Amino acid sequence: MTYFQILSCSNDLGNCCSDSSIALLINAIKRIVDIIQIIIPILLIIFAAIEFFKLVVNPEKKNGTKHIMNMFISATIIFFIPIIVNVILNIMPQSFNVVACWNQAKTIAESSRNYKFEYINPYKGKEKKKLTSNSSDYEIGEPESENGDTISPGSAKGILEGAAKVHTMYEQQRWAYYSNINQLRWEDIKYSTNNPSKMTCCATFVGSAFYIGGVFPENVINNYNYNSQYGISKLCEEHGWKKITNYSQLAAGDVVIMSGPEGGTVPGHVQIYAGNGTWYNAGSTNAIQSHNPYASDASARFLYAWRNTA
Repeated sequence: MTYFQILSCSNDLGNCCSDSSIALLINAIKRIVDIIQIIIPILLIIFAAIEFFKLVVNPEKKNGTKHIMNMFISATIIFFIPIIVNVILNIMPQSFNVVACWNQAKTIAESSRNYKFEYINPYKGKEKKKLTSNSSDYEIGEPESENGDTISPGSAKGILEGAAKVHTMYEQQRWAYYSNINQLRWEDIKYSTNNPSKMTCCATFVGSAFYIGGVFPENVINNYNYNSQYGISKLCEEHGWKKITNYSQLAAGDVVIMSGPEGGTVPGHVQIYAGNGTWYNAGSTNAIQSHNPYASDASARFLYAWRNTA
C-alpha cells in the first residue's frame, strides 16, 4: 500500500487531490521549492562575487578560482532542478496521483483556504452579507420554472433534464462564470444552485444538474468537492458509474472529463454530453448565457467520461 493510498486516495486521476490537506501540503512544498530556486542561487552568486573580490586582492590565494566555479555551477543546478522536476512530472502519465496532485495543488489549495468567507454580491456595490451555515435558510434547489415535468431520478434522462433546467435558469437569470473563488461555496449544493451572486463554474453546474435531476441526494453531493472536476469524477466513480475511455462511445447523459483549453492530459473541465455533438456546458459566461445545449466538437480535449448504468 502506498503513502497516498493510506491517505484515502483512489487510483483514479487526481482523486488524491480532493483531500485538501494533501493539496495544501504539496502546494506548501512547491512554494518552498520556488523560494529555494531563487534565494539559494542569489546567495551563491553573492558569495562567488565576494570570493572573486578576494581573489583580485590576493591573486595567489589557493583554490579561489575553483571555489568560484563550484558556486556558479551549484547556483545553476539549484535553479534548474525545479524546472526539470516540473517538466518530468508534466510528461509522466497523469494516472499517478502524485503527478496529478503536483500539477493541480495550487488551484485546489486556494479553493480549500477560501472555504469560509463572507459573500460579496458583485451586483450591489460593496454591500456584504454573511453566509449562513444553515442550508435550510435557503429555498429548495429547484430553479424557478413554469415547466413541471417529472424527472426520472438517477437516470441519463434525469441528468439531461436536470442540466436543461439549471441551464435554462442560468440563461434567464444571466448567470456568469465566476471570476473569484469566493463567489462559489462548498458543501451546500442547495445554496450553490440558488447562489445569489449568480456565479458558477463547470463543475458546480454539473453538481447542480445532479441535484435538480435527482441523480444524487443533497447529503451525498455535499460530501464531495462539487466545484472541482476531480470532485465530480470521484463522486461518479465511488457510486459505481462506468468509466468511458473512447470518445466515439459517448452517449447522451455522460459526464465528460476534459483537459483545459491548453490541452494535455490533466483534467481542466467537466461537462455533460447531450447527444448529437451537443453539450450542456458552463465553461464560460458566453456558454452559460447563450448555448443550451452548447454545440461543439470536444474530441481533442476528451480524457474520459462517467456513465450511470444503474
